[in-house]
Amino acid sequence: MRHGSGQLARLRLYSLCFLALSVSLGVALVSLAKLMLLIAVVVQGLNDVRQRHRATAPLSARTLPWPSSLWWGAAALLWMGLSMAWSSAPDDAAWLSVSRHARWLVLPAAFYLLRAGTPAWPVLQCLVAGQLFVLLSSWLMVLGIPLPWAISVMSPDNAVVFTSTIEQPITSTLMMLVVWYFRDQWPVPYRRFAVWAVLALTSANVLLVVTGRTGQMALLLAWVFILVGVLPHRYRWSVLLLPVLVALGVGLGSERMQQRWLKASSDVMALQQGPLKEENSLGFRIDAWQKSVQAVAEKPIVGHGVGAWSQAYVVQGGTIPNATDPHQQFLLWAVECGGVGVALFVGFLTLLWRNAQNLPGTARWCLRSVVAIEVLTGLANSTLLGAGIGEFFLLLWAGLLAYRSQPAKT
Repeated sequence: MRHGSGQLARLRLYSLCFLALSVSLGVALVSLAKLMLLIAVVVQGLNDVRQRHRATAPLSARTLPWPSSLWWGAAALLWMGLSMAWSSAPDDAAWLSVSRHARWLVLPAAFYLLRAGTPAWPVLQCLVAGQLFVLLSSWLMVLGIPLPWAISVMSPDNAVVFTSTIEQPITSTLMMLVVWYFRDQWPVPYRRFAVWAVLALTSANVLLVVTGRTGQMALLLAWVFILVGVLPHRYRWSVLLLPVLVALGVGLGSERMQQRWLKASSDVMALQQGPLKEENSLGFRIDAWQKSVQAVAEKPIVGHGVGAWSQAYVVQGGTIPNATDPHQQFLLWAVECGGVGVALFVGFLTLLWRNAQNLPGTARWCLRSVVAIEVLTGLANSTLLGAGIGEFFLLLWAGLLAYRSQPAKT
């Protein structure tokens, strides 16, 4: 083969596709898949070293340069590691936090293998296939069918298969976007009907069944992107009313959502009555955000160091000893890495949006909608810190950055 032996090409493809399936199916499989990804990267690296004596670089290396966002992301991760030098966290907590942030390496590792000649389209297909399995399993749980592979500790009423009401609706929404933007590429009968069926089943599942509030916001934002792309220009501003109208409709028509909003109200009331005695959803977030802002004010430039959020939270008067992050991606970076870290993180996301300009239209708008969803969900959760969902975002970004137009299916 022009880009290496057939065995190496298969190793690259299988490792990426295995990870793409695993990110939807539980943390244990993700760890195994990342080990296989590491082996593929090492083997590919050794092969590249052996090929350096050749006069010309491989074609893929000439036509697929490293995006600027990946270099910025590497700088952000390096700054996170350097912050160990001044971290106020115990060594074990600092190293644990570094290991959680190290999942960022999935992005350059996956892009490196894709850049070596592996097609991105099968990887995107596997990401969709894994989430379709989760989506269909969730609907089977709604029908009362017991599933031996449903291992989530959450109540079966939530129809969460492997993760939680935070992760599942967000990754389902990301899958829906890939299905929509690449709707002309799916080699299935009755393709148009199948695409709309996936969109309908996903939307109903996220809004009415799983009812994770962050996931619902992500879904509404996804629909804004979808409709902006298909509506005439004179109607596009009306799309901004969609989130309001859907939220009102679901809130008034769904008893489960009414209960969720009542729970949110009680969480806030519990915070107003004094220090929290146990972690709740919205009340803890507000408390953690307030304490985080206070911690940032103490060290606004370099932060308290990697892994130091928990200690900083307690020092500022936080009363939940087992809290590990503020459920807010940007505040986490601000507390631990200061203004420098936040600037690097925001710069990474900004360049990721700009790098989409060089992609085919389908991949361009899919990447930008996924970046927008990361920004939105990052305001309410530390999505890139979570096992499974973090790798889902990173691998999806790598696949889209490396995507090249496929011939349309008929």
